[in-house]
Amino acid sequence: MKRILAGFACIILLGQHVQAQSIYSFQGLGSLNHQGMPNNVGMGEVGIGSPTIWHINTQNPANLIYNTFSTFQVGLEVDRRQFSGEDISGSATDGGLRFLGYAFPIMPGKWSSSFGILPYSSVSYNTFSEGEIPGTDDMVFQISDNRGEGGLTNFFWANGFKIKNKLLVGVRTTYTFGSIEKNSTISIGGDDVPVSNVTYREFESYSDLNFLFGLGYRHKLNDETFLNFGAIYSPKSPLNGSSELSLIRVANSGAEIEVIPVREGNIDFDLPGQLGFGFSYEKLNDFKIGFDIESHSWSSAGNESQTYNDGFKFAVGADWVPDYNDVNSYWKRAKYSAGFNYYKLPYIVNNQALTDFGINFGASLPVSGFSSLDLAFKWGQLGESSNGLIKETYYKVVIGATINDRWFIKRKYD
Repeated sequence: MKRILAGFACIILLGQHVQAQSIYSFQGLGSLNHQGMPNNVGMGEVGIGSPTIWHINTQNPANLIYNTFSTFQVGLEVDRRQFSGEDISGSATDGGLRFLGYAFPIMPGKWSSSFGILPYSSVSYNTFSEGEIPGTDDMVFQISDNRGEGGLTNFFWANGFKIKNKLLVGVRTTYTFGSIEKNSTISIGGDDVPVSNVTYREFESYSDLNFLFGLGYRHKLNDETFLNFGAIYSPKSPLNGSSELSLIRVANSGAEIEVIPVREGNIDFDLPGQLGFGFSYEKLNDFKIGFDIESHSWSSAGNESQTYNDGFKFAVGADWVPDYNDVNSYWKRAKYSAGFNYYKLPYIVNNQALTDFGINFGASLPVSGFSSLDLAFKWGQLGESSNGLIKETYYKVVIGATINDRWFIKRKYD
C-alpha cells in the first residue's frame, strides 16, 4: 500500500500548479491560498493550535515537535467556480498540485524539521467586454480581452523545538518566488473603420525571504485529554520584484507584428505582517475541537500604487474517530472532520472589501501502518452579486496522501 501511495504521489508531482480561476485574482498578487495541508482543509483550515502526530503542521512550526515519524504529504486540488452578477454568468474549472511537504524528527521529542512547497497566490482570469465608443460619427466598437496567469510559490524550511515539558517554539524560513503576466488586448473597428488590435503586456517577477515564528503549549487535564494553545507571528517583510510593460501590435490572425518596450523597473512591495492565535480541546484518538484567529496587516504593506485593507480570518473545526481500537470496522477507525471559515480579504473593489466564506468537510482513511488517504471538500462564496461586484460560488475537492514511517533508523534486528 505504501508503494501505491508513493506512486500516487509521483503522479501528482507531474501535474501543474493549481490556479483557481477567480475573476478577482487580477487584484494585487492574486488569490491568496491557505497555507495548510489537506487534513487542515477538512477541519475548516484550523491548525495554529491543533497539533497532530499523523500529519505535517505547516501553519505553526512549533507543533512540528509532535512529528515523531518521518511524514511525507502530497495532494492535489480541483477547483470549480460559478460566476454571477449584473448581466454576467459563467463557470470555470482548474486543478493540479497543491500540497507537498516532508517532516522528520532530528532529536525525537526535542527537535523536528520539515520542508516543502505550497502556493502562496494564484492568478488566473479571463474577462471580456464589448461596446460602442461614444462620440464617434460612425458605428465604432471596442472589444477588450483581459487575461492573467501565474502566481507566487512558498518554498519553506521549518523547525520546531521543545524548550520545556509543555512549551514549544518554532521558526519557518520561506523563500517566496514567482511571476505574474497580465495581457489586455483592445480591438477597435467598425463598418467603415479597419480593425486595429493592440495588446498591453505587463510581466512581474518576485523573489525574497521571509520568516514566521511560532509558539505552542499543551496543558494536560488527564492521561487522554489536553488543552492546546498556539500563536504565530510574522513581521512585515520586503518582496523584491521587477516589472516590464510592453505595447504589442497584433494582426487579425493573432500574430505579433511589433513589440514596443514601454517601461522597465523595480517593484517595491511588502508582504504583510501576520499575527495568529489558536486553541483546541483534544481527547487522544477520539476527537478534537479547535479554532484559529488571524490578522494580516495589509494596510501598511503592498505598494504605493494600490490600497489594501487589513485582512482578518476566523476558522472553527473539529475532527473525530468513531472507534480507534475497533479492528473489525474499517470505517470506525477512519477520522472525519468538519468546519467553517470566514476571511476578510485585503482587496478593495468598487470601494468595498471582499469577503470569503467557506464550509469544509474531510476524512483521513487509514491504510498500511500509520499512513492515510486524506480527502477534503469545501463549498465557498467569494464576493456578492450586487453593488457592481461579482459573486463566485466555488467547490474545492482535495485528494491527498500521507505516508508515516520510521525512516533513517538503523534496524537492530534483520
